[in-house]
Order: sequence, then C-alpha cells, then structure tokens
Amino acid sequence: MPWWLILIINYLLGSLPCGLIVGWVLRGVDIRKFGSGNIGATNVSRVVGFKGALLAGVLDALKGFVGAYLASVFLPHPGWWLVAVFLIVIGHNWSIFLGFRGGKGVATTLGVLFYLSWPAASLCFLAWVVAVALTRYSSLGSLTGAALMPVFLVLFGRPWHFVFWGILAAVLVFIRHRENIRRLISGQELKIGQKKERD
Repeated sequence: MPWWLILIINYLLGSLPCGLIVGWVLRGVDIRKFGSGNIGATNVSRVVGFKGALLAGVLDALKGFVGAYLASVFLPHPGWWLVAVFLIVIGHNWSIFLGFRGGKGVATTLGVLFYLSWPAASLCFLAWVVAVALTRYSSLGSLTGAALMPVFLVLFGRPWHFVFWGILAAVLVFIRHRENIRRLISGQELKIGQKKERD
C-alpha cells in the first residue's frame, strides 16, 4: 500500500466523529449542543449516559489502535510513521466531516498508546482513573495521563520515535485542553455528572 494512501486513510479514520454518531443513534441528539459542546466521551456521558460514553470512548480508541497498526505495517520509516500516527489524532481534533472542528483526542491517543505499549497505556489509564476518582474532573485525569505517556514509554524501553510521538501527543492534549486548564484554575470546570446546556 503506498505511503500517501496510509496518510489519507489515517486522517479520514481519525476524522470519524464517533461521539457525535453515538449521540445521534442512541438519543437522536447533537451532543455539540449540550454540556461542553465537545464530541468526546466525557460530554457523551453528560448527554447520553455511561453506556453511550463507554461506546464512544472505545470506538475513538479503536480508531487510534487501527491507525497505529496500519502505520506500523506499511510505513517502517520512523519519519513517515510519526506523520501517519499523528494524523489519526489530528483527524479527530480537526475532522473534515465537522468543518475541521472536533474533539480533544484523548481516547484516540490512548488507542494509539495501547498499540505502542499496552503496559504504558494501562498505567496512563489508571492515572486517569485515580485523578478522576479524587477530583471528578475528567480533564484533569486526561492531562495527568497525557503527561505520563512519554515517561512510561521510556520506562518500558520503547523506540525513540514512539517516545517522540508520546511527547508530541502529550503537548497536543495540553493545547486542546487550554480552556479546561483555565476553568480548572478559576474553579468553573464541569465535573463528571454535571449537566449544563449551552447558551
């Protein structure tokens, strides 16, 4: 399969708005009109409930896992591999199907990480669980898990381009959560279970 086709496939795969589709199918609603307006699993949980959020999260993670697999099989060169794997998350965050808008890429990033190192991904997910259990802020859990990604990839001896991807992906998660960070500092961030319709 040609390298350029993998890049296109990964971007389109990442662009699939799983949370939006789950909201339409299960409740017939556009989840962008409720809560935070985000298409990710956290906002799906506010609108659709836990089962819908779980489904959306799994589907978003599956996008990342499949995209990382395709890149690893067809693009052995580390440079093109990095581009292809990063395009999965770029597609989720700036989806061609949503006018180049999208989510924050946490579940999709976790899916990639599970392919690269399931122990690292498991520990990052555990860090998310602990942070959320203590604070009920999903965004804080996401930031915690993202910050630990490159650390765990190094500890588990993964190749340098995996670690470099982890650094870039973590930076992107923080960039996409900049409004959440501001709200966390000001005490205005929505906690898990809080529902607030958009104005």
